Amino acid sequence: MQYNIKNKASHLILNSFLIIGILVFLTGCPTPPEFPDEPTIEFEDIQFRQETEQSPSGQPLNQDVISVTINFEDGDGDLGLRSSEIEPPYQNFDIPLDENGDLIFFGDSPDLPPYNFYDYLIVSDSLTINGTVLSNDTLYVRFNERHFNIYISFFYKRPGDSDYRQFDWEREPRFYQSFHGRFPILNTESYERPLNGSLTYEMRSAGFRSIFRDYPMYLQVYILDRAGNKSNTITTDPIRLIGSQ
Repeated sequence: MQYNIKNKASHLILNSFLIIGILVFLTGCPTPPEFPDEPTIEFEDIQFRQETEQSPSGQPLNQDVISVTINFEDGDGDLGLRSSEIEPPYQNFDIPLDENGDLIFFGDSPDLPPYNFYDYLIVSDSLTINGTVLSNDTLYVRFNERHFNIYISFFYKRPGDSDYRQFDWEREPRFYQSFHGRFPILNTESYERPLNGSLTYEMRSAGFRSIFRDYPMYLQVYILDRAGNKSNTITTDPIRLIGSQ
């Protein structure tokens, strides 16, 4: 059984990286502090830089890099996901059913989203779901929030705008992707313990500057723990991508 998600959009996105910064494991203290089991975060820093790397073909590859650093606290230390964890409850998407318990396909209802590569799974190979054999079908799906554990939203303000607007990567026709991601398991012990420290999340793209130019912009960030508990949402300081073209 196989399936392919075909995305023919023209992407400027390259990848996202996580750098684990200063991790302070508090169980080494004589009396570990008490934190709630739900994670809490605070904004620490946001930076922009440009790098040039060599592409596989040997050509120079210019990259824009935005990195955001947050401080975190978590009472039971259940923070982090392994890249191999793709089975429930950490699967990529859920498959909703209609009121009759049947799969939902593109065009089944006028209330469904318009065709895009985010809300629909294009099944090119034979795949059996809920007792239905699919082949060359376009199936309606819903993204599973627990697939990632760090969420990034982009906001920017164009000249003449009075308010910031969100750049919604998932809905933009050229992209249908996002810069959400995963950070790895932080508790290296086999027992629960309170954790705090900092995480630096690094995002790379060939096109940040072409989209945001020198507009003022900021990010909003929240994280999830392994149980699905959501942290508070932090807002970064505004920045401009210096050197924009």
